This record gives sequence, structure tokens and C-alpha cells, in this order.
Amino acid sequence: MAHPRKTERRLLTDSEVELVEKSRQPVVSALGDGEVNDLVAQLRERRDRAVTIANNQRRALRGKGGRGEVTFDKADSGNRQKASVLTDALTRARREQTRRRTQAARAELVENAHKALELKRDSKRAKRPANLPRPNTGMTPKERTRLERIGSASGEAGRVTKFVAVAQAKKDSRG
Repeated sequence: MAHPRKTERRLLTDSEVELVEKSRQPVVSALGDGEVNDLVAQLRERRDRAVTIANNQRRALRGKGGRGEVTFDKADSGNRQKASVLTDALTRARREQTRRRTQAARAELVENAHKALELKRDSKRAKRPANLPRPNTGMTPKERTRLERIGSASGEAGRVTKFVAVAQAKKDSRG
């Protein structure tokens, strides 16, 4: 939900207002990549702090042991709203980060496509060797498989033959 700037100024400190203003569009697009990353880190830190304070106040209000005694007047000091404002600013800054990452990935993809096209064009220009008859290298040895190794074990062939003979005898005796 959008927050009026007047409400933002009332809820935030001067440094936080400055951070929130940096997250807005004309300014955030002018920042460098490192500055945007720093902005995201600072906004996340401030937002987490506001959420923690609001949770502690709510906990103390319920009598669950927060910091000091909190009366109802002190409990609602706007930290939930402050966290909401900072969350919106963080969302804007992270959206800019994502946009920049996507733009960089697209530029890299286009650059790689141009390189591939150039390589393809160069390969068509390259002179290939003639397709002349070449000497035959002969047969290549075939590597033995696991089943062949098992079958060559001593006694294995006899065992299988005996198993088949017994099975056939059982079948013949039934019919």
C-alpha cells in the first residue's frame, strides 16, 4: 500500500527518509550497482529493527516480558507502520536489483550470440582438408561387460545348465 510522504516523514528518522527517497525511481536508476546493493542492505537492516521493536512492544503489552513496562499509549509508536514503509522501499530497491540483473544477463546473451555467429561465419570460410581415403585402423577391442565376467567364473555355466535341466524335468513331470 502506498504511503503519503507526509506520513513517511512522521514515522521515519531523517536518515531513514533519505534512504526511502533513494529507493524511488529517478534516483535509484541513477545509482551504481554497489550503491543499490548497499541501499538494499541498509533498508533490510532498518526494516528488521523496526519489526523487532514492534514485536517486543506487542509482547510487552500482552505481559509476556518485553523491555520495561509498556503502557497502551507507548505500545503503538508506529513501528508496524514504519516497518511497512521500509518494506515498500526495500521492495522498490530489490526490483531495481532484479531489473539490472536481468538486463545484464540479456546483454551477455546477446554478446554470446554475436560471438557464436561470428564463429559460425569464420568456420564456413575456413578451408577444410580434402576427404581422401585414409588407412583403416583395424578392429578395436571390445571391453568385456559385467555379465561376461560372471559367466566365465568357474562352475557358473554348470550351475545354470543344471538349474535349467531341473526346471525342465519338473515341467515334464507335470504334464
